Amino acid sequence: MKICPRCNKQTLEDEQALNSLSRQGNIYICNPCGDEEALIDLGEMSPTDTEIEFEAKMQSGDLP
Repeated sequence: MKICPRCNKQTLEDEQALNSLSRQGNIYICNPCGDEEALIDLGEMSPTDTEIEFEAKMQSGDLP
């Protein structure tokens, strides 16, 4: 089982199509994180610490 690279808590489904594709890059994340990213993009919630840390990892190249 793979762990979500965004929250490092939830496990990802074996079939990639059942996970969420991150809005930050071409990487699969768990569905709760996908929901959170969507709400942040819609302006329905403020960026969380998890979002800020994940975005920094993506920008620094620490994730594929």
